Amino acid sequence: MRTTRRFVILFALGLLGALIAGCGAGGSGDVPSPSSSPTPAASTLASSTPASAASPASAASPAGAASSAGVTIRYEGNAQVELSANGGARVLIDVYDPAALSAPPTADDVLLTTHTHDDHLSRDFQKGFPGRQLFVTEGAIEAPGADVAITSIASAHTEDDPLLPKNGSDYIFIIDMGGLRIAHFGDIGQSALTAEQLQALGDVDIAVTQFENSFSHMDAIDKKGFRLMEQVKPRLILQTHTSPAAVEHAATLWPLLYSERPQVTVTAERLPAETSLLLLGDDAAFYAGLVLAEKVDW
Repeated sequence: MRTTRRFVILFALGLLGALIAGCGAGGSGDVPSPSSSPTPAASTLASSTPASAASPASAASPAGAASSAGVTIRYEGNAQVELSANGGARVLIDVYDPAALSAPPTADDVLLTTHTHDDHLSRDFQKGFPGRQLFVTEGAIEAPGADVAITSIASAHTEDDPLLPKNGSDYIFIIDMGGLRIAHFGDIGQSALTAEQLQALGDVDIAVTQFENSFSHMDAIDKKGFRLMEQVKPRLILQTHTSPAAVEHAATLWPLLYSERPQVTVTAERLPAETSLLLLGDDAAFYAGLVLAEKVDW
């Protein structure tokens, strides 16, 4: 009798322990922790955006993901720049050296040419370009699928040049992509931007412009290029034609950044709070050695 009672008690205790163990396993497996799997917005971002462009803030919400898409900027000398966002169509500007491009052009790409000087134009490349173009003209291009909108407005390579709607001496390209507004000024040589130009430019996030060019009567002494940027007040400036003296003067006006790589991915979160100058390209390390510049790895 005692043996039977002991057996029943032991059996009951064993059954209770099994039930408790089963509940514990089911609780940890059925209720995921907040970090156990990405949200749909973070999954989409990971599949369409380079890892260097993602940040904790960008993965937090769909709105954050959209604002953090950013633009990859590749600088290839003179004023030649490649822009891309989310792996979509590239915007190629002032291509004088097609061999420096990251890849051959496709029909989805866009080519923009600010003026016809040889250090901004490869005529064979331009004539055989398979995609859409704005060639030394005012105009607009939209690529809704790639989230790209481009507008060009007339400017002047030298002070006395007229502002012409077509075949003028220089054009400013305003590119909206990746949630950012980028303005490429070509070889602008005006002493000041007009009210109409400033209205068309609006709030510029990134400016691509020159600071030293004898053909534009612009250098570190007359400081014409710096005054233009003081009008625009972009968050980030990528310099094109420049000199050691111009870089040294820039360091007295703005914080300086540099990258040892030929390209960076800029997001809204990475934009400096105040206007800053970015040194990019083959000479970036040389110029950064002349002044106090912060290295970035975007």
